[in-house]
Amino acid sequence: MTTRRFNHVIFADDFFRSAANGLPYHAANRRFLRSFFDSTLGRLGLPVREMAPLEGGGRIDVARLMARLDLPATPAGWARACIADLLPVHGREGLPAFDPGCLVIGWGLTPALQHCIARSGASYLDIEIDPRRFTEHLHFCARTNDPVIAAALQARRVDEEVFWNHASALKGHFARHGAPALFDPRLRIGLFFGQSLVDLSLVSGGRTMHPASVVAPLRELARSVDLLVIKPHPYEPALHDLAPIARAIPNAAWTGENTYALLSAANVHFAASLSSSVLTEARYFRKPAHALIRADRNAAGQLPVACSAWIPVGPELGAMDFMSAVCGIADAADAAPRHVAAWPATVIDRAFMTRWGFDDQSRGLRDVAELQLSRSYLFHPGSPAAGWLSQGWSAPDAEGAKSVGESACLVIPLPSLAETLSRQQPHRLEVRIDYRCNLKATSVHAMFDGVVLPGSCTTGAKRRSLVFEVQPTAGRKCLVLQFVVADAARGNGRRAVAAPGFTLRKLQVSLRTARGVVSMPPAVPSPVRWSEMRPVRALARVFRALRDSARGVTG
Repeated sequence: MTTRRFNHVIFADDFFRSAANGLPYHAANRRFLRSFFDSTLGRLGLPVREMAPLEGGGRIDVARLMARLDLPATPAGWARACIADLLPVHGREGLPAFDPGCLVIGWGLTPALQHCIARSGASYLDIEIDPRRFTEHLHFCARTNDPVIAAALQARRVDEEVFWNHASALKGHFARHGAPALFDPRLRIGLFFGQSLVDLSLVSGGRTMHPASVVAPLRELARSVDLLVIKPHPYEPALHDLAPIARAIPNAAWTGENTYALLSAANVHFAASLSSSVLTEARYFRKPAHALIRADRNAAGQLPVACSAWIPVGPELGAMDFMSAVCGIADAADAAPRHVAAWPATVIDRAFMTRWGFDDQSRGLRDVAELQLSRSYLFHPGSPAAGWLSQGWSAPDAEGAKSVGESACLVIPLPSLAETLSRQQPHRLEVRIDYRCNLKATSVHAMFDGVVLPGSCTTGAKRRSLVFEVQPTAGRKCLVLQFVVADAARGNGRRAVAAPGFTLRKLQVSLRTARGVVSMPPAVPSPVRWSEMRPVRALARVFRALRDSARGVTG
C-alpha cells in the first residue's frame, strides 16, 4: 500500500482581489496551475479542486468575508486583507477548511493566506513567474512552508550562473545594436521604474503605496545624477500615478526605451522603484538597485516562520518525478524516476505569450544628436530632432511628431556653454516651439525644471507657438521639456469627438545677450562673402539682425 503525505490538492489565488472589493479578478493564473498539474496529480490518484470567488466560478463570498473581517469592501480593504488574520473566517463563506492532509498550490498567495494555511497544519506551494525575465526562456520561482517540498525545489534549482550568463549576452547584443548611453554620454542618469496600479508588490503595512509617498527619498537619489528618468510600466497605460514625481523633481525626464537596453547603458548609475521586479534584474546588469518600500509579500515579519525563500525552477514542476517527491512516494510503483523525459523549454513562454520587456530583436538605445544653437529643427522622419522624442510620441511623419496620451517629453542634449558663458556679457537661452493642436479646445501645458511655463501664444485657431527663456549655466547638459495635454472643453460638459493631442512641428534654441543673438560657431568655419549671397537673402539677414538687436535693447 502506497503512503501519501497528502490526500487532496486545492488550487488557489488571491481571491480577495475580486469585483466585491472593486478590483478586477483574473482567474487565468489559477486555471493555468490546475491544467498544468492535472495529468500528474490524476495519475497519482490525488483529488483536486479550486477555491475561487463567486464571480470566478467558485463558492467564496468575498463581500461576506470582508464584513466578517470588519474590513471595507474597497481596494483599501483588499490591501488590509493581504495581511489580516484569516483564522476567524476559516471554513466560512465558502473559504475551505485546510487540514494536515491538504496541499495548496497557489499563484501569488498573500501573507494572510500563507499564515492561514500553515496554522491549519496544511502545506502550500506558492508559484509565480521568476522576476529575472531576460533569459532565453521564462522560469518559475516557488516557495513553501514544507521542508520536503523545499528540498525537492532545491534539487531542481536553476543555477545562478544562468542568469549572469544571459545578462552578459544581452548586454553584448545591445552594445552592437544601439547607442552605448541614454540620451547623452555626458549625463549621469538614474532610472525609476513604474508598476501596475494594482499589484500585490505595492502593499506595505496593509496599505497600497504610490510614487507620491516616496518623493522625498527619490529626490535625494535624483540629486546624485543629472537626470532621473521615469520608465512607465509597459502594460500600464495610466501615467497619473507617476505624475507627482515629474512635478516634484526638477531634473526628471521620461523614456519609453527597452528596459534591458536601459540597464545596459553605460551612463545609468542606479535603478529605483517602489518594489518592481526590475530591481532584482538590475543586479545582473551591475546597477545598484533601490527599493523605496518594504513590500508585505516578501517581508520576513509578515510571512510564516517556515516559509522558504523564492527558489528559481524550470517548468519541470509539473513532472511526475517532482510531484512524487513532494507527495513522499518516490519509491512507490506509481512514481517516476527523475528525468525520464525532458520538458519543452518553451512551456512557460507559450502559456503566457509575453516576455515583459525582453526583445532580442530590439535595436537598443537610439543615437541622439546634440542640438546646434540657432538652427531650426523640423520633426520629420530622419531629422536629428526625432531622437529627442523620449516618451509620449508616435513616429514622426511629414506633418511632425504627434503626441500620444496625456503626457509627452523631449530630452535635448545641449552643446557645451562653458566657453561662451565665461565672457562678461549676460546670456540667456531662448526656446521657441511651434506646434499644431488637433482640436481647438486642446490645452497644452509645458513644464521646465518642475515649473509650468507661461501660456502659449496663439497664432491661429490650431497653430500655436511657445516661446520662453532659460538661464544657461555651464553645467547644464540638456533641456528637458514635459508636456501635459488636456481637453479644455471637458469642464464645460462637452465631449470631444477625438482625444486631445498636438503635433510638434519645429523647435529652435538660441543663445542671446543684451544685444541680440549669439550663434555657436560651426565646427568647420565656412565664411560667406556678401558678394556671394543672393540680394534677397542678404536683405533678410540685415532685417533679422536689426530686429534682434532692437529686441535685445528693449528687453
